[in-house]
Amino acid sequence: MIEDRAEPGFGPEASERALLADDFEQLARALAELIEADRDLAGEPTAVPTRPAAIFAEAWLVCGLDAASGELDNGWEQAFSAAEREELEWELPAASSSPLIRFLHPANASPVLVLILPLAPYAHWPMIKAWAAPGGRLPSHVTMRLAAMDARQDRFNRARSMFRLTQGEERLLCRLAQAGNLRDAALRDGVKYETARTTLKDVLAKSGHPRQPALVGAAIKLGTLDEPLDLDSDGAMREAFGLSARQSAIARLFALGQTRDEVAAQLGLSLETIKAELKVVYTALGVGNATALAAVAAQIGLAARMLAAQDVGGVDLAASSEPVRLLMRKRQGGRIAFADYGPADRIPTFHFHTATTSRYLPRSYIAALQAGGLRPVTIDSPGFGLTEMTQGNYFDESAHDVIAVADALGAERFNVISRGARQVSFLLRHYPERLGRVVVVNPESEPKADKTLGGIQGAYKRVFYSLPAMIAPLANQLANRVSDRTMERMIDKFMGDSAGDRMVLADPETRRAHIHSNRLAALQGGKGLAAVGLAGDQDVLHSIADGSFITVMCGLQDAMYRAEDTVPRLQAAWPGMKVRLLEDAGRLLHLQHPKLIAAELTDGSRMSAARRQSKR
Repeated sequence: MIEDRAEPGFGPEASERALLADDFEQLARALAELIEADRDLAGEPTAVPTRPAAIFAEAWLVCGLDAASGELDNGWEQAFSAAEREELEWELPAASSSPLIRFLHPANASPVLVLILPLAPYAHWPMIKAWAAPGGRLPSHVTMRLAAMDARQDRFNRARSMFRLTQGEERLLCRLAQAGNLRDAALRDGVKYETARTTLKDVLAKSGHPRQPALVGAAIKLGTLDEPLDLDSDGAMREAFGLSARQSAIARLFALGQTRDEVAAQLGLSLETIKAELKVVYTALGVGNATALAAVAAQIGLAARMLAAQDVGGVDLAASSEPVRLLMRKRQGGRIAFADYGPADRIPTFHFHTATTSRYLPRSYIAALQAGGLRPVTIDSPGFGLTEMTQGNYFDESAHDVIAVADALGAERFNVISRGARQVSFLLRHYPERLGRVVVVNPESEPKADKTLGGIQGAYKRVFYSLPAMIAPLANQLANRVSDRTMERMIDKFMGDSAGDRMVLADPETRRAHIHSNRLAALQGGKGLAAVGLAGDQDVLHSIADGSFITVMCGLQDAMYRAEDTVPRLQAAWPGMKVRLLEDAGRLLHLQHPKLIAAELTDGSRMSAARRQSKR
């Protein structure tokens, strides 16, 4: 049994009040109290994720369970085969008021997780709402299983998109997760074993995973939960299978694709101990190899993550079709997440996000840029969304990530839309010859020049300016305590009295996308936000001789920064740049005026690259 995890210490209401403080001293005091409460309860800041979990409802198969009879009820044919129904009903105890985890053990296949939930407390989960929508009698419980682990399915849509797999590669990967070993996967897929080996080698190369277990685990998680790839499954593995702490640690490392020697070295154990403990793990889980182990660990990690979440919500309706790709870094480890919206025959226009948002943007904005002749490419900065954190100077490495993506797209040069000036400055420092046209939207102030320090905007900025030790704990609080409801309230407060911003957010699609963008920014516990806040003296603009290829656009209703505090500094560093001040625009100027932004970039793109670059 996996018990429902209640958030310790401060409840959502207390957290909401603390993080919505308008006064700097009140915010700092509330943050200190929240952090201290976590330390008192756990000895250190809370590690268990309680933030909302964004899920893809179509990744789950759902049916009803009648607790009185112990039989599967509404919709079971879509969720389970007849043989699976018989096995599951044979093992079901009296349905509990707490969540339960069970596993099916089909012959010659990976174990399949089934999550059993009492209907009432989980009826708001998107996949359950969708299942119950047709009406009729509702049972007392629901059962859920991953669609990708159903032998009747052959879909790993997001893995296919992110790793640029062919349909055949996607199908084999799905069969590998279901079968637990490549030989049986080839048999299920109707291909020769040698053909399957060659195909898998190509998939491993595309995805950047060294071994099968890590690949299978990543594909399962990416297809279900919009989270980083290092979900914690240790506690759930111990609880569900009776493993010791050492055994669950060994299972987790094997599921990540490590070898016996690597696991032994990391845990400080002998190779003989690893072999003996691994035999116990395989027996307990009912698997015979590391790939099947990875499939089990990924499934139970997903269930544990969802049950630990403060709330579970659906992603923006367009997110499941977002053309996200994951690119391995060559300079150092980790992956870079970006989305290339096309069309492929145009040079890329990179969109850089703020310190509290991510790569995700409303489809209406993307369409407007495309209609203006651009090829939007959105990218998560290190520690944001699905881009893994990097080592070294944060903004230097961010610039190197951008160039890595441009190289992967075959783009010798590219345009930029940047919500702030810092990333542009570091690209100018390292790669000026790669930049085409640049639009900087609502640039940030230097702390000493910032005159907008009132309200909630000023309270948060003053934490960043004057309390560097509080930045990482603040990022952790924002990542782990903010529900969608609180996030909406924070967004509204940060926009202040800006009529332009309120008009933009009045559109339901835009508002939903903006909230989703904020949610994605916090996926890694606020690592990116903390790194930006602690950058400190990295906020030095790189000067150039001619900034005529740069346009700075400021919304005069922006509640965060004032043009008079930001533009003079940029003009001194980038002489010749163009400035546009828009009276009707605010913080979300880019969403309000995408046509104006596109015009600045497409007009400039008609200038020859050689003439433009020679001036820098």
